[in-house]
Amino acid sequence: MYQSPVSSLTTMHLYHRRVFVRADLNVPLHGTHLLDDYRLQKILPTINAIQKQQGSIILATHLGRPRPGDTEPSTKHLIPWFERQGYHILFESDLSRAAERSRDITTSSTILLLENLRFFTGEQNGDTTFAQQLRACADIYVNDAFGVLHRHDTSVTLLAQLFKPHERTIGLLVEQELAALNRLLSNPPQPFMLILGGGKIADKIPLIEHMLKRINTLFLCPAPVFTFLKALGKPVGRSLVDEQQLEQCLTILRKAQEYNVTVIMPRDYLVAHHTYTGTLTYVNAEQFPHEEVGISIGDQTVDHIAPHIQHAGTIFYNGAMGMLERPDTLHGMKQILELMTQTKALTVLGGGSSAAVAQHYNLVDDFDHVSTGGGAMLAYLSGSKLPGLEALGINK
Repeated sequence: MYQSPVSSLTTMHLYHRRVFVRADLNVPLHGTHLLDDYRLQKILPTINAIQKQQGSIILATHLGRPRPGDTEPSTKHLIPWFERQGYHILFESDLSRAAERSRDITTSSTILLLENLRFFTGEQNGDTTFAQQLRACADIYVNDAFGVLHRHDTSVTLLAQLFKPHERTIGLLVEQELAALNRLLSNPPQPFMLILGGGKIADKIPLIEHMLKRINTLFLCPAPVFTFLKALGKPVGRSLVDEQQLEQCLTILRKAQEYNVTVIMPRDYLVAHHTYTGTLTYVNAEQFPHEEVGISIGDQTVDHIAPHIQHAGTIFYNGAMGMLERPDTLHGMKQILELMTQTKALTVLGGGSSAAVAQHYNLVDDFDHVSTGGGAMLAYLSGSKLPGLEALGINK
């Protein structure tokens, strides 16, 4: 059994204390325009719990992957969203002033939002001085950044260790995420179906290996399926293939047979001509053209997989099929998501891109859990330790 950690937020003394909240507000932006607010919505219970106890919040996150010297993406673009929700936001880009400003907050209704942590070189190089700068801003540390718990970023690991055990905790979102994932690891309702889409197969291999003994059915979707198909000598055209994982894919297929796991691959595909932006068409799996790139699945596959979904006791789906910026590629994924929402199974959807598609079709509330994190979720379900939890003294 996996024991899920519980946040201490509701029992900690937060009255008139400064609370550093490390969040994962890494939301998609088009320029300054917010494309999806799911991660912002999910941090609000933690913010509200702190404010209810009259704690003062210092809110910090990374945003995107800025290069040295970049001034975009700035967290100041998040301010209008918070203001529309009724929060009063102060913004600080200079950490040398942040500690002083944190002491000047006179009301718990005010949130001090720090600039994008990845604008500072100390965030990703284990800089103890940077950690001390952040430590000076707060009396309490709360990590509610589930999406980066698998990383060694300074604000996730070194900073947490600068607070005494009774001064640090996970937030309500991390508590919720871990509880949901532990349901998948501890006697989930059977039969258990794992559906994998997305990009890099190398990120999925440890997950498949760790889950093989727990699942009954493995449905491989674009793009992970193409590396398996290439390993089997099947046609995949110009589709994404990881040549380094071919032998490992064959090993997984052998183990799946040994564990009596049914492996399902698509019967037809949505493909794009030559590149991902090319003309779209549907092709049969056995007649995959040389110049096409596999994008998603077709109706034959949906019809074939539907009974498996309908009879499942647990379904975990990770990785998008198709691209949000090209909605005409999302039809297959939409059908799979809709089938999942129509079952009585325990349904868990994982990963930022998957959540964004579910949000796009207003299906988020129809799942038992939709995770805010991709890499952290995969790492946890693969049996790996999460540095962000270990820094808090939490061992899986």
